Parts: sequence; C-alpha cells; structure tokens
Amino acid sequence: MNDIKKKPASAPVKVFRQGAIAASIWKRQATCGFEYFDFTVSRSWKTSSTGKEGYSSSFFVRSADELQVVIQEAADWIESQPAGKQRVQSSDDSAESGVNRSYRRWSFDRPE
Repeated sequence: MNDIKKKPASAPVKVFRQGAIAASIWKRQATCGFEYFDFTVSRSWKTSSTGKEGYSSSFFVRSADELQVVIQEAADWIESQPAGKQRVQSSDDSAESGVNRSYRRWSFDRPE
C-alpha cells in the first residue's frame, strides 16, 4: 500500500492556448519562501474510437508553430510580473538572476 500523500494540485494562474497546445503558468514557492512563476507545456488529445480525452507532454513536429507561440506568450507574461523580477540570493551570498532571465524569441529553422 502506498502511504505517500500528494499535495493537492492547484490551478494554473494563467493558460495560453493555440489549438490543442497549451502553456500553463504556475506560481511556485521555494523552500526559502521565494515565490516565482514557471510554466508547463501540454497537448490535449481525444481518441476518435472511444472519445477518451487526456493530456500529453509529447508533441508532433506539426505543432512547432503553436508551441513557439504559447512558449513566447508564457515567457513574456512571466517576465512582466513583479515576482519574475525578484533576485535570488544563493547560499554563497552571490546574487544570481535565477528567475529574471532575458527570454529570447523562439524560432524553429525549417527547410523551405
């Protein structure tokens, strides 16, 4: 029997969607109390035979454009938030910008 208790899942603070692709933004808190945002990316699916629905973290190459859009939207949103602009002190007291990073524009090289 498994006695491990899971923490109840909370809802994402924001979701960006493009078709079946979504980027969900989560507010997290480090053990030291520092709050930050991160995101997960998922693809929704539904079987035609049974109608069963679900989510996957695997993607098809045809989803590259949608992935690019939701990832950039999530990164832009996180960077615009006050919690995303905080600085973290590491254990050796040197400041690092663990959460505040310059996000580059995503692009995929494709043969024409």
